[in-house]
Amino acid sequence: MTGTDIKLLHAMLRVSDMERSLDFYTRLLGMRVIQQREHKKNQFTQAYVGYGTAEDPLDSPAMVIELVANWTQEVPYSQGSAFGHIAIGVPSGIGALCERLAAEGVPVPRPPKPQKHGDNIVAFIEDPDGYRIELVQRAAA
Repeated sequence: MTGTDIKLLHAMLRVSDMERSLDFYTRLLGMRVIQQREHKKNQFTQAYVGYGTAEDPLDSPAMVIELVANWTQEVPYSQGSAFGHIAIGVPSGIGALCERLAAEGVPVPRPPKPQKHGDNIVAFIEDPDGYRIELVQRAAA
């Protein structure tokens, strides 16, 4: 194995409501559902979302997000203190994007502003289960 034949595939997030999460990631963040399955024997629904045109999450050139909703989960998941965030690159218009998301009821705990240690513009939003998502717009060259 070398660094050229290894790639990040996905990050898995447990979600409390699959339809609400799919709406957030597809309608609000512009991702598409790459694959969705119901696992009746193990009682969970699994969906992969991301950007691009791959039909199989293993074929995606970029990392994707795996959403898992366990049908028997009755209490909200605890995120603990170890997980930080997912980052999404925004080519331009980060301010307008955050305004649109806020109008849809998406929490924006950190509005867009320059990074403390750099020139990129960074904002943080939260998905329906409270997972933090960093939006990064590169500084103008």
